[in-house]
Amino acid sequence: MNLNHKLRTCTCALVLTLAGAHTPLAADITTLAPEVVVAPFKNRFSHGKLIPAGAQWLITAGQTGVNRDGVIGKDIEQQADWAMKNLYAVIVEGGMDSEDVVKMTIYYLDPSHLQIIVAARNRYFGEDFRPASTAVGVSALARPEYLVEVEAIAAKIPTTAD
Repeated sequence: MNLNHKLRTCTCALVLTLAGAHTPLAADITTLAPEVVVAPFKNRFSHGKLIPAGAQWLITAGQTGVNRDGVIGKDIEQQADWAMKNLYAVIVEGGMDSEDVVKMTIYYLDPSHLQIIVAARNRYFGEDFRPASTAVGVSALARPEYLVEVEAIAAKIPTTAD
């Protein structure tokens, strides 16, 4: 840990302590932005998230563009929408929300689909959603009809109210 990172962390903690405010859950998870690393592309993700001890974790399976009835979406727009909807439903079922997602991985077949996939992500997770993210172009997914698959890791700091 370099001195600049230590100073940013200490200053943040000092301000929260002096203000007397309860630290919100998202503030307990530190976003990492090393000065020696290029800024995230279009500010759409974070380079890393530091999870403190005692956090509750949720790790999802990959979610595809399939609806509850097992119907596969007809095109990338529908599959991206259903995949993000499914992923968000798993996160909510786990007692968390988009603010608790610290890592998202998107697997896609066609690079031209990425903009459509990100638009679907933003509909469910918000325009300001900035987890650590990876998008991976692949030659195939589990079924030949699948065009996209997404997975996430979420973490939440339990409070006495949880």
